[in-house]
Amino acid sequence: MHIMVTDKRTGDVEWFPLEQVAVMMELDPEDIEWALEEFGECEVEDYLATQPD
Repeated sequence: MHIMVTDKRTGDVEWFPLEQVAVMMELDPEDIEWALEEFGECEVEDYLATQPD
């Protein structure tokens, strides 16, 4: 699964594999998947991950 991630510090938007997003956001991949399913996004201080269509 690839997830669109916005770097809130720079505004850059890129697609990353879930495992890489988990490392970047310092979260468990299952927590990211849950947030995406429930809210359509997962946000931490520096990054915003958005549910792919």
